Amino acid sequence: MAKKPKQKLTSVVKNNLLMLGKIAKHTPSYFVLMILEGVIWGFIHSVVSLFNFKLLNAIDSTADFLYAAKIIAVMAGFYILAYAFDRWYWVIKNPLLRRKLHLSMHEELFRKALSLDLACFDDPEFYNDFVWAMNESDRRATEVIEDTGKLINRLVSSATLFGLLLSIDYVIAIMIFSCAAITAVCSHIGNRVSFNHSKETNSLWRKKSYINRVYHLSDYAKELRTHRADELLMREYDENTEQIVKSDKKYGIKYFLLYGLGWNTIGHITFFAVIVYTVILLGRGDIMVGGFAASVSVVFNLRWLLVDLVERITKYGKHSLYIEKYNQFMHFEPAVVGEITDIPEFESLEFRGVSFSYEFSSHPKYKFHDENYTPPKTEGAKEALKNINLKIGAREKIAIVGYNGAGKTTLIKLIMRLYDPTEGEILYNGINIKKFEPSAYRKKIGTVFQDFKIFATSIAENVMNGAYSESDADTVIDALRTTDFTEKLEKLDAGINTHLTREFNDSGTNLSGGEAQKIAIARAFSRDYPIVIMDEPSSALDPLAEYKLNQSILHSTDGKTVIFISHRLSTTRIADKIYMFDTGSLVEEGSHTELLSKNGKYAEMFRVQSEKYQLV
Repeated sequence: MAKKPKQKLTSVVKNNLLMLGKIAKHTPSYFVLMILEGVIWGFIHSVVSLFNFKLLNAIDSTADFLYAAKIIAVMAGFYILAYAFDRWYWVIKNPLLRRKLHLSMHEELFRKALSLDLACFDDPEFYNDFVWAMNESDRRATEVIEDTGKLINRLVSSATLFGLLLSIDYVIAIMIFSCAAITAVCSHIGNRVSFNHSKETNSLWRKKSYINRVYHLSDYAKELRTHRADELLMREYDENTEQIVKSDKKYGIKYFLLYGLGWNTIGHITFFAVIVYTVILLGRGDIMVGGFAASVSVVFNLRWLLVDLVERITKYGKHSLYIEKYNQFMHFEPAVVGEITDIPEFESLEFRGVSFSYEFSSHPKYKFHDENYTPPKTEGAKEALKNINLKIGAREKIAIVGYNGAGKTTLIKLIMRLYDPTEGEILYNGINIKKFEPSAYRKKIGTVFQDFKIFATSIAENVMNGAYSESDADTVIDALRTTDFTEKLEKLDAGINTHLTREFNDSGTNLSGGEAQKIAIARAFSRDYPIVIMDEPSSALDPLAEYKLNQSILHSTDGKTVIFISHRLSTTRIADKIYMFDTGSLVEEGSHTELLSKNGKYAEMFRVQSEKYQLV
């Protein structure tokens, strides 16, 4: 793995300040209370040595009892109040603030994810960084603010104890400071090693997480029990685990050399050297008993505090590496953008010389890589669509047909502007759709993809594909009636409020493939879309149900433009025009009758399937 360039101090400071600013924005009380906690704990760590120094010196110098009692009373009062605040903060307040920060940052990440181009998710390097940002964001933010609180804690404690130590003997202070400086070097190297370890195993842990999901999600339960995918997954799991263990062993040796030998050895040598030195001072009468006891206590505490202080400071370098990834992700600008939000009423949609390839590596604008990233070499990058020219008018019923892999679904993704063409242009009413703001443009199109997803919410929310209110009830029922779901709906006690899947609700229902597809299709009729696109709308239905659905859709889309995508030809007879695709190219176009008379690829495909559609 190529080494990442060293970070500049200014970058480390800037990145961490940006994260602290984000925390203060999302949870200002977390920011303030964490700093206050740091100051209070700074005094807690240091005053015990100061109290011991004062108390033992008072006893050693035969001071009166009242003076000693005052020292004890002040110490007791301070500790009672400080620990009361500490317990309130960590037991009650901190968990709530951390949860609030987690929710707030993840909502921000979710919104960012929705703004990304679909092409980003075709790039494994980008996807790795996206998952990394999702997993690390709030955890890293929490570590930054809590490390800042602890840094303040260590600074207050160290300054107080260091001042006390200087008042006893400056040589001891120099010894402790030297130990901390050497430890700083070890800690800085260790943070770099830790970052590289995490980056190397990131994709391995993601794969492990995927296999875990396969085994606990119901979606895969039947496949695992009826086929032999289990053997493959277990082998992949074992090999993946071996790679993780191998990486852990490699980096474990580095951790041992840095911390086990380096940090540990230097620290203990310094500690015992200071004890020997203070015993000599006590024997010579250069310090009192209070000074000796305080020195031993301070040395022990200060050694730990300075080492931890250095660790906290050097951890900001590690935090910065993660924050930089997070910031890059949050500032990544999508390529699929536009300015026009007022989309005119639909009149026509035209493809002019449109070609498209999914090979992200050939399109640098979608890259989200380290500076030293080299795209994987691919041979013969395949175009999913090649020089497509077609025009669809208002209120037309269009069928896009072809075998699997012909480019039909890709065509729809381009119409929806989930991708932009690599060549050519798509015109909406004669205007290049690149000029339209994507979300505003997509509101003109109701789409059902062949790989639709059913969400673990109510039927009504699934049909509305978002928020649902009682005023939407008639819309939902009408949409379900269009897809011939009424018979199933009448059997459900909760009707359109029935929860789908039993993942979060024991009274929920699991639908068959055909029933789920009807729910998905109903989404296209939940709003008044001028264009309706059906990508394999009847793939999970039997021929009779398919015929009934097609008739219902035609009736409900009167006056709208409808685009059917299919490799099954039962729909084509009702289309005004048919476009036949083959391996990414538009090879034939015309009505059903015209294409049969040409006796080309469409006619061949129709003859093969004709026995299934005698009823039409």
